[in-house]
Amino acid sequence: MTQLDLPATFRSSPTDEDGEPWLGYIRVSTWKEEQISPELQEGVLREWAARTGRRLLEPLIIDLDATGRNFKRRIMGAIERVEQGEARGIAVWRYSRFGRSRTGNVTNLARLEAAGGQLESATEHVDARTAIGRFQRDMIFAFGNYESDRAGEQWIETHDHRRNKLHLPSSGRPRWGYIWHPRRLPDGEGGWTTQKEWYEIHPERGPILADLYRDYADGRHGFETLAAWLNRHGHRTTTNRLWAESTIKHYMDSGFPAGLLRVHDRECNCERNKQGLRCPNYLMISGAHEECVAPDLWEAYQARRKTVRATPPRARQALYRLTGLMRHAECRGSATIVGTEGYAYRCSVQAKTGGTGCKGIRETRAHVEREVLKWVLREAAAGVDAAPSVPQQRAIVLDERTQAARERARLQAELAKYDDGLARLQADRAVNPDDYPPGAYEKARDRIKQQQATTRAALDKCIEVEQTPDRSDYEPLIISLAAEWETLKVAEQNALLKQLIRRVVLERIDPTDEEVEGGEDRRATAKVHIHPVWEPDPWEDKQVKKQAKE
Repeated sequence: MTQLDLPATFRSSPTDEDGEPWLGYIRVSTWKEEQISPELQEGVLREWAARTGRRLLEPLIIDLDATGRNFKRRIMGAIERVEQGEARGIAVWRYSRFGRSRTGNVTNLARLEAAGGQLESATEHVDARTAIGRFQRDMIFAFGNYESDRAGEQWIETHDHRRNKLHLPSSGRPRWGYIWHPRRLPDGEGGWTTQKEWYEIHPERGPILADLYRDYADGRHGFETLAAWLNRHGHRTTTNRLWAESTIKHYMDSGFPAGLLRVHDRECNCERNKQGLRCPNYLMISGAHEECVAPDLWEAYQARRKTVRATPPRARQALYRLTGLMRHAECRGSATIVGTEGYAYRCSVQAKTGGTGCKGIRETRAHVEREVLKWVLREAAAGVDAAPSVPQQRAIVLDERTQAARERARLQAELAKYDDGLARLQADRAVNPDDYPPGAYEKARDRIKQQQATTRAALDKCIEVEQTPDRSDYEPLIISLAAEWETLKVAEQNALLKQLIRRVVLERIDPTDEEVEGGEDRRATAKVHIHPVWEPDPWEDKQVKKQAKE
C-alpha cells in the first residue's frame, strides 16, 4: 500500500517529490469586508497539503485585488495547467475563492472535472465524489453567490446615495485638475476627524484642463498629442503615472471637469456594468463640484467627439484639405485620393468592386479645392455684404429658439409632475392596496406612463429646434477662414472646413456641358456640390428610408 492509499490521518508529511501535484490558488476580493490576507490563505493551504499528503506546486497562484464575479483571472490559467496534466487539481482556502459567478462556477468547474481535475477547499471538508458532497458544495457556492449579490447591492446603494443625494462621484478619490477634500482626515492622535467632502478647482491644473478641452474641440490636437504634451511638461495622473491616449480620453469623456457625473442608466439591464465594463447607455447628472469647463465648451467637445467617431481612422490626421469630406453623388460612397502626391479623387466604391457597385468618377484634387475655396470666399463676402439684413434674419431664428427654450422648460416641469404623480401613485398603493380594485392601479399607471412618453417626445423635438444651427452662427468662422486661408496649415484648414461643411459631393456631368470649367486649359468631369451644416441635409430623407428598409 502506497502513502496515497492510506487515510489522510496516517499520512506523513510529503517530501518535495512525494504526493500528488496540486495548484494552490489565493484570491483577495475587492469587497472590503472580505479582504482575507494572502498570508493567511497560504498558511492554511500548506497545512492542508501536509495533512492530506498533497504537494503544492511552487509558486502558488495569487490574485490580489481580484473580484470573484468574473473569470478574467489567473484561475483560468490554473485550469489550463490541469488540462495539460501538470497538476491533479486546484486547492483553495474556501470554495468562494474559486468564484462567485453562478454561470462561471458551473462552466469552469465542469471544464476542470472534464479534464480529470478536482477542486478542494482547505477549510470546507466536502467529498465531491458523492452525491451529498456535490450537494454540499453546490450549497456553498450558492451561499457565496448570495453574499456577493448582497455586497453588490449594498455598494450600489452607497454609490446611489453619493451620486443622487450628495452629488459626488461614486468613489471618493482625487481627480486631475481638482483638489480633493476627503470626508475623513487623520486627527494626528491616531484617530479620525470628519468634514464635508468636496472638490476644489486646482489653481494651476484647472485652467490647463480647460485648455485641453479647447484644443481638442477646435480640432488642433488629438488625445495622443494632448497626452504627450502633459507628459513633456511634467504632469502626471493622480496615481503618478504617465498619461496615455486612453487615459486622457477616458477622463475627458467622463464629463467631471464640466461639473457632471457619468451614471449608468438604471433602465438598462445589461450585464456589462455589473462586470465592470463600460456600458454605452449612461446619463449625465449635475455634480456638486464647480466646473472648470464651460457648458458651451463641453458641447463643442462632444460635437467634436461625435465627428471623430464617425470619421475613419486614416482620415483623422488630415493630409489634404478635404480629407473625410469627399463623396460621390451616384453611390454616396466616399471619394479617396489616387495618384502621385494626391493628384485626383476617385470613387472608392468603384475601386473596391471593380466597377460593379458604381460606374465611378474621377476629378483632380486641384479643381475640387479651387471650387471649395470659391465657396468659402463667396460665403464670406455674402456675410459682409448682407450685414444690414442679418439682424432681422437672426432675430427670427433666435425667436424660434427662444420659443423652443420656453416650451422645453414647460415640458420639463410637466414631465416632473408626471414623475411625481407616478411616485405618489405607487406609494399610495403600497400603503393602501385595498383602495384599488383589480386593474385600477395598472390602468392609472399606464396612463401616466403614456403621458410621460408623449411629453418626452415633445421635449426631444424642442431640444432639436434649440440646437438647430443658423448661418449667422458660422459667419465669424467663415470670414476668419477666408482671411487666413493662405496662412493656415492643411490640417487646420481641414478641421475648420469640417465645422462648416457636411460633405463635398462630386456629380458626373455631360462632357458637352460648357458651364463647368476645370481650369484655363481643361474641362472638368464633375460638378462640385457643397452641403453646409446650417442647411437641411439633402441626403437625410433617403438615408432614413434606407435604414428603415434594412
